[in-house]
Amino acid sequence: MDATQHKIKSLAVLPLKNLSGDPAQEYFADGMTEAIIGRLSMIRGLRVISRTSVMRFKDTPTSVPEIAKTLGVDALVEGSVIREGGRVRVHAQLIRVATDEHFWSETYDRELGDALVLESEVAQAIAGRVEVTVTGAERARLVAARQVSPEVYESYLKGQFTEKKDNSRAEVEKSIAYFEGDPRFADLVRRVGLDQAR
Repeated sequence: MDATQHKIKSLAVLPLKNLSGDPAQEYFADGMTEAIIGRLSMIRGLRVISRTSVMRFKDTPTSVPEIAKTLGVDALVEGSVIREGGRVRVHAQLIRVATDEHFWSETYDRELGDALVLESEVAQAIAGRVEVTVTGAERARLVAARQVSPEVYESYLKGQFTEKKDNSRAEVEKSIAYFEGDPRFADLVRRVGLDQAR
């Protein structure tokens, strides 16, 4: 087969595994997964599977080819997150479904305050490896990332996690408390570019 038959036009970011050794950090891994999906979704030439569709494969024994067939994608991103104190490490790898090969793998180690930069770097690397055409405006949105207060970022991820976990009144109120707990939160939403999360 020639290279054009292996061209990647669609992908799914599988839920990143929480390797922090603390189940309470699950919100962090889920939040990073969603952020990377959100950034890659900015690329019009790449079909990126929604968070809702990929989350059913969290902690599943389903094989990579089965997942890819179910989701109808050319490639899968899988990886892990380790959160230790004020640092975060993300390992990500890209699998080409047609050949079942890992053709890209990278580890990123950053301060928690650089989490938005980390998300941006992972998304840019994936876009580069799948060789999708990225317009100037799309590239600018992919690259856009600044430092953020670790406390604000953590509240943002906890709010998202709580909001998606349960629709009970108590959980919704808890989620709103996370979102409104810091006046700098609105600025974070603007930076992350996920205004649709609210």
